[in-house]
Amino acid sequence: MEGGLYKLLKGLKAHTTAIIITLTTLLTFSISAEYELLEAFYEASRAHEDWELDELAILVLNLTVGLIWFLIVRSRQLSRAVKERDKAEKAAQKIARHDALTGLANRRAFSDHIENLKLSETTTEKSIMVMMLDLDRFKAVNDLHGHASGDYVLTETAKRITDVMGDGDFAARLGGDEFAITLAPGSTVERAERIARRLLTAIAKPVNNEGTKIPLGASIGVSRIVLGQGVSIALQLADQALYTAKKAGRGQFAWYNVEMDESAKERQQLEQDLRLTVRNEAIIPYFQPVFCMATGKLCGFEALARWRHPDKGMISPEIFIEIAEDIGLISQLGWSMLEQACKSAGEWDPSLKLAVNFSPVQFRDPNLVVMVRKILRETGFDPQRLEIEITETAIVLDFDLAKRSIEQLRELGVSLALDDFGTGFSSLSNLRLLPFDRLKIDRSFVTGIYSCPENQKIVAGILALANELELTVTAEGVENLQDHQFLMSMEYQCQQAQGYHYAKPLPGDEIDRQLETKWSNLHRNSDQDGVEPAPFAKFA
Repeated sequence: MEGGLYKLLKGLKAHTTAIIITLTTLLTFSISAEYELLEAFYEASRAHEDWELDELAILVLNLTVGLIWFLIVRSRQLSRAVKERDKAEKAAQKIARHDALTGLANRRAFSDHIENLKLSETTTEKSIMVMMLDLDRFKAVNDLHGHASGDYVLTETAKRITDVMGDGDFAARLGGDEFAITLAPGSTVERAERIARRLLTAIAKPVNNEGTKIPLGASIGVSRIVLGQGVSIALQLADQALYTAKKAGRGQFAWYNVEMDESAKERQQLEQDLRLTVRNEAIIPYFQPVFCMATGKLCGFEALARWRHPDKGMISPEIFIEIAEDIGLISQLGWSMLEQACKSAGEWDPSLKLAVNFSPVQFRDPNLVVMVRKILRETGFDPQRLEIEITETAIVLDFDLAKRSIEQLRELGVSLALDDFGTGFSSLSNLRLLPFDRLKIDRSFVTGIYSCPENQKIVAGILALANELELTVTAEGVENLQDHQFLMSMEYQCQQAQGYHYAKPLPGDEIDRQLETKWSNLHRNSDQDGVEPAPFAKFA
């Protein structure tokens, strides 16, 4: 029995050995065939026919050892290649899902995060908090300090957001200066508001970049969405809340609510109506008289855009101008206003000037001077009578372009006024480098000046500066007799003024009637020698 078992085991062992030898031989031959080792061995044997059998055995042994070594080296190379490939795939995935500048997740990763929350079996909450964060006036950072500083500000903002976030919170940079945050599932309203306040406080600290302190601020919109509503809905609701926060004065947060949704729908309808209105040139200029403060003489008009909606009545310019800028219609609207205003004012007394506002977007139009020249030629309006008003925002966006445009407009004979003076950036620098003809003091400093010592000091300083620079000044927003009397009593007087105290803006046909009747003597008599100037009058 034992002998039979021994023979069986021996046979199995021999059989196994034969299999191993056969497989090894096949592997050896296959590798040899792939790398042409048999051909090399044949050539070597032909060259050494006189070798003995033991020498051939040694050769085969060496080849076998070399082949094993080759296999080991090749295996390690393949292992390294696999590791490098995995590393490259991970790096590519990180690039595809992370913002290259800040290191935060990008929009794609943010979307995937919300989808994963919806699909997660461990998430018992049916809703989450979503925040949209936008830096206040970030454009000015790039314009004043350069794009490198802007990138540094974005990176620092990302760090501050990360520092405030807790476990389970997720932040992403959507693009530009827009950031999105989802709070951990189960976060309460109280926690959301606490996080929002902490973010506002953290971001409000100035950013120190190479010794330059850059002021910063943010606005935040907060919404609660039901998981499954989709990423687009989440961002849309938070964005509407963000818009509310900005309209309320920036530097704060606001919640989305149903009223916002209704407001958004109303805005969308206004956008559609505005497109049709601009195409039909149904927004028309109203003209507000501008007076000489010393004589009471009418010296010109400022053209102001007015839109009478067929269903909603008069729409505030603050509303439709902003919408026009957002949807890319502001230049078309601006050229329409300039053309209509020049046509209306063409028949007025040649001594009356016409002031027209240009938006920052319109002023950056590369065809700016060409369009102004074309409209002046087609309407026959005297360039010497036209004054274009621009704000400092139009200048800081592209100073070189603004300087070039201003110089070319002056070559046409058009004069330039710096509007809303005192509310923009680097005003003194602009006055020194750009050839303006007039300053217009913003109404926020003029209305109610008789009872506001702070505004009195600001206006006095502006007037003194303008006097030294030999610039004429117009005060906007003179709404009552007290404002008028105070401006008249100042050491340096405004040369011109406008406001509801003198007259409200009126359409062109009404202006024509007033000029033919009530204002004809006022304007004519003030030019005659020895005639007492007529007093300030008001339109009915």
